[in-house]
Amino acid sequence: MTKKVYKLKKWPKIVLVVLIILGVLLHFGMKKYREYQYTQSYEYKLLEIGYSNDQTKILEEHLKPEELDKILTYQYNEFISEFVTRKYFIFNNLDKYLSQVITKEEDFFKYHGTEGYDYDAIVASVNVGTVDEFYTNSKKTNRDEGYSMMVNKYHELGSDFEPDDLVDIPWKYRLGLEKETVKIRKVAYDAYMEMWEAANSEEGIYLLALSGYRSYSDQARVYKQYEDFKGTKYADSIAARPGYSEHQTGLSLDIYSKECQTQSGFKDSKTYAWLIKNAHKYGFILRYPEGQQKLTGYNYESWHYRYVGVELATKVYYLEK
Repeated sequence: MTKKVYKLKKWPKIVLVVLIILGVLLHFGMKKYREYQYTQSYEYKLLEIGYSNDQTKILEEHLKPEELDKILTYQYNEFISEFVTRKYFIFNNLDKYLSQVITKEEDFFKYHGTEGYDYDAIVASVNVGTVDEFYTNSKKTNRDEGYSMMVNKYHELGSDFEPDDLVDIPWKYRLGLEKETVKIRKVAYDAYMEMWEAANSEEGIYLLALSGYRSYSDQARVYKQYEDFKGTKYADSIAARPGYSEHQTGLSLDIYSKECQTQSGFKDSKTYAWLIKNAHKYGFILRYPEGQQKLTGYNYESWHYRYVGVELATKVYYLEK
């Protein structure tokens, strides 16, 4: 008896070969597609420009897609990944941040390396507009920001600004003759009185407000006195030019206490120590701290406090700690 041999029909063989070929093509096709997809990724494009793996990871973690698209239009810059990690980084200010540093390509002999800069200080200076010479490129402040509006040597309040809610501080809570007046805006007045009560009840401190609101013309007289006395440079170090004074906002107070006999001694007083620790709880900040003259444009004033609201004052307090 002969053994029967079964043979595959021709068409199944063809189908099997076709399937194998399709599988191979699909495998390589998917591989090529994944490779193409990767070339469209931010990681690939950033690496192609010259960023390291670590720098690329930082940029992807801290920037939005539209911001990464903008970065891809720049040449490689090693400082970008340094700036984006800063707490108060603002992407729209990136070009200004970068203008404060020097790359190897720009000037090798001035190159500081990425370790040679205080990035937080640069971000702070740019954000508040203090990278140019004082009183240059100044602009009108945004009055709509209310008690948080910026007024400094780059942000002008103008000659026409006068608050419509000024309140007289009673003689008991201020320094000077009874017939004199110290005015401040209602929101700052309420905060000052609350702070006065707290300081008095907690430590027996007796706060005294010396100077509050000054009109444009009042500030012009103050500035001219200093300027006539020792010149413009001296006047600029201790007084604002008219239109640029925080006192005109009606939100600033020069504060002393009964324990102090001189202005220069206030920084060593019990009152000053209490204010530094507690003023933010009532919405006030020390506006011109020690060692910050390059940023503020003014000599250290231990007595000058500005009302900015509790939320912002608290942020400033913890930022400076």
